[in-house]
Amino acid sequence: MEELHVGKYKVDPILFEQGFAKGCGPFQCQTTCCHSGVFVDPSEMETILRHKEEVKGQMDETQVTDETVWFEHRFEDDIDFPSGTSVGTEVHNGKCTFLRKDGRCSVQLVSAEKYDDPWKIKPFYCVAFPITVDNGLLTFDDFQQDDADCCSIVKDTQSTLIDSCKAELEFMLGKEGYQKLQDYKIARSAK
Repeated sequence: MEELHVGKYKVDPILFEQGFAKGCGPFQCQTTCCHSGVFVDPSEMETILRHKEEVKGQMDETQVTDETVWFEHRFEDDIDFPSGTSVGTEVHNGKCTFLRKDGRCSVQLVSAEKYDDPWKIKPFYCVAFPITVDNGLLTFDDFQQDDADCCSIVKDTQSTLIDSCKAELEFMLGKEGYQKLQDYKIARSAK
């Protein structure tokens, strides 16, 4: 079959070929992906900083409430971010500065409480994980492969990444974009 493009992304065939082992997947999140910090677009950093007092209110004693140390001071060129630049969150106490000891994200909690939408101000790639974009390719992020069951894929599966990561893919592509993935999956299985 020919390559699939949805919106501005080329779609990696792995999304149709592999998935999680039974009982595993993002719904069983172990938050191990959050321990090394994340990369965000500078505009997302600014959004979080505009909500800094609310974010601080959601933090626990294992987190640093000094917003001047929440983000790295080095920006990296990265074409997969809207601005073409990314910046990392800092790691404090062995985890992303926004990760609480109970495994919940302070930014997501503010977003859910203030906007009734847990993803409204949460950074794009935090919401999308374990799906990512790599040089314009929509694909699986293997960062936690074989280290965390919730983010490790296998070939022998009854549910592909397209199905298991529906929420993440709809967030990234919209409902119409996600439907294109489903249509393509059906066409692939008919061949």
